[in-house]
Amino acid sequence: MAVSAGGRGVARQVPTTLAAILATVIAVIVSACSDGHIDVRSVAGPGWSSYGGNAANSNFAYPAVPDDLALAWTRPTGGPVTAPITLSNQSNVGVTSNTASGCNVLVLDPNSGRKNFCKRMRTGIEVNALLVDQFDQPYVGEETTFLAFNAGGAIRWRLPVLGVPLSAKFAAPGQVLIATTQGQLLLVDTQTGELAAPEVRLRPDADPADPTFGFGECVTNGPRCAIPSPPAVDNQHERLFVNFWPPGAIASQVRGMDYSTADDGRTIRELWHADIPGGVVGTPTLSADGSTVYAFSRLGRIVALDATSGKTRWTYENGGYGFATMSVSPDGLIIPTGVLGAPLTLLRDAGDHAEQVWQRKDLAVVSLSTLTDQKTAWTVVRDRGRDSLSLTEVSSTDGTTKRSLPLPESGGFATGVSVSPSGQIATATNIGKVYFFDSRAAID
Repeated sequence: MAVSAGGRGVARQVPTTLAAILATVIAVIVSACSDGHIDVRSVAGPGWSSYGGNAANSNFAYPAVPDDLALAWTRPTGGPVTAPITLSNQSNVGVTSNTASGCNVLVLDPNSGRKNFCKRMRTGIEVNALLVDQFDQPYVGEETTFLAFNAGGAIRWRLPVLGVPLSAKFAAPGQVLIATTQGQLLLVDTQTGELAAPEVRLRPDADPADPTFGFGECVTNGPRCAIPSPPAVDNQHERLFVNFWPPGAIASQVRGMDYSTADDGRTIRELWHADIPGGVVGTPTLSADGSTVYAFSRLGRIVALDATSGKTRWTYENGGYGFATMSVSPDGLIIPTGVLGAPLTLLRDAGDHAEQVWQRKDLAVVSLSTLTDQKTAWTVVRDRGRDSLSLTEVSSTDGTTKRSLPLPESGGFATGVSVSPSGQIATATNIGKVYFFDSRAAID
């Protein structure tokens, strides 16, 4: 059969193209197999992936927020919201709510606020913020059980736990750390749901038959709630820090734990514990370099501890513990969350003491705040003379207001300010309404 010159050219070109494609595919496969699992191990998504925004609970955002930020949509949740919102790699909004019926876990589309999926889960879900990996897969707990979902909401695996699991953290690639209200610490393989280290039970009185034992005291940091708040995790040094109430003790303490790999694999073991005068309230927070652990005392002080030894570096009289959370920047700026309506205050960690940089007594803050890499801070404040709220940005240099965006039909307080990888902002009020802000250009 005769073949034209053009036909011969095509006939020679096709194998060459196929060879190039095959070479590319083989290169990708070889690259993916170089570690055996480097491309499939789950890690924290680049967005606001967990309670506190990251493993350190620092409420700090690197992405730049657009200059033309505007309200894109709002959505009611059907019940009160008490846990902060998380934002995935794709800016999907994860929120939990204390609803009487219907869904109490919602994953919302960032373009319209429509539900990607929703779930009805048991007691404990209302205090949990979702943990989201780089594949947009959520992890979250309810009484007796911790669950992993795929991005579409199907359950990947379930893990029985003691008590109520708190907002989880990634401890290493492919490994998630779970702390429960009854004092159980679990390091779990995110692919299989199997333990990656032997479990640790910090309290001998943990009761598998009564999963909500002590749960009612967690909000007040009472003695029957062994661990009332999410841990802080230092991935680089493989350490974790919890607010823990030992059995029979008169007050809670900060406990530092190591989970590094030894000869037999990972083991969770105590490094130190620090007895804080009056006890600890709320969630520990880590400095960006992992050298300092910050916590609130029940006496209203901020306490800075050496993360290696647990020794006190300094204390600062804050005048109360409020929400017992804070925002900490890599350069040592701190915004403590005060009581509802407290002034917005910026501190600096000066090494052996903390100093006030500025204070805005004219702002009535009703939210956790978020410091940013653009030398600003975002928070939610109560509008002067009204019950409504506004999302407000201030300069972290001098505290001056840069912009303020109203939250329509708002009231009460907000649970925090979450920032997506592309600079979108989401917040929710405790009365049960989600607000999502985006670039006006993207909205139009």
